[in-house]
Order: sequence, then C-alpha cells, then structure tokens
Amino acid sequence: MPASKRSLRIEAIWWLAVMAAAILLSIVLLVKSASQRADLREMLAENEALTAQVTDLQNRCTEYEQRALNQPGLLPWEIEELQKKGLENPVADLVADLQNHPQLIPHKGVLGGTMAFGFAEKIHVLTEKYVLAYFEDGHIAGWMLLEYGVSKGGAIYWRVIDSYLD
Repeated sequence: MPASKRSLRIEAIWWLAVMAAAILLSIVLLVKSASQRADLREMLAENEALTAQVTDLQNRCTEYEQRALNQPGLLPWEIEELQKKGLENPVADLVADLQNHPQLIPHKGVLGGTMAFGFAEKIHVLTEKYVLAYFEDGHIAGWMLLEYGVSKGGAIYWRVIDSYLD
C-alpha cells in the first residue's frame, strides 16, 4: 500500500476516533444535562415549598406580634427596672411570691378546702403595678386584682384591690 493511501487511512481513522469521542462526549453531556434539569426542577419545587413555609411563618409572627401588642404585660424597660431592684426573672418571681401568700385571698375555703393561687399560668402580671390572679380551694374559685411593689433587694409587697368568687 502506497504511503499516501496509508496516511489517508490513518487520518480517516483518527477523524473517526475524534468524531466518535465527540459524539460520546455529547451523549454524556446530554444525559448529564437531563439529570441536572431534573435535579433543578426538584430543587425549584423544594424552594417553592420552603418559600411558602417562610411566608406562613412570617404571617404567624406578624399575627403574634399584633396579639402581643394587645396583651397586658411588662415592657422590656419595666423588666429591667424590676431586675435592678433584685428580681432575677420578674414575672416568674412575682408569680412564685404570690403563690407563697395565700393569706391575701379574702375568701375562706369551703368543705375543708384551702384557698390558694394554685395555677401559675392563671396569674397574669398586667403592668408594672398590677397582677390579676385566679384562686381556688378545689370547690369554689375566684379572681383578684392586686397591686404590687418591689423594694430594693427584691422584697415584694402586695395589696388587694378587689376580688370576687365565680
């Protein structure tokens, strides 16, 4: 076989090899691209779901913030003032102290019951001056409004404003 034919044949084989490699590479890239598109669609769906969750949570936060603005309670600077007077956790300290003073309840228990501020979650610190508290003896119950003060050192004093039985 003459050298020029042989050279053409080698060149043709090289071109076929290069073309086969290019076709194979194109197929691999197309398969990979299709896989990436599927992954992208999945990620976009997940992103959409997470965006909806974030929007829902933001709406809930706004709702809770609006509710909180309408709820009585201590403001941050009032909490700081009470802490300066010696209450570490003002709301919890006020609730615990009131629960230790059942003698403030101006109503007697019935059927052998003893009046007490038994449920911490039903004692509400309304402002830096007032507390609304539920009391009961297991048979009868009521509510009372109390005024409180805190002296230096964290000593809490109470004054009954009003009370009633349910």
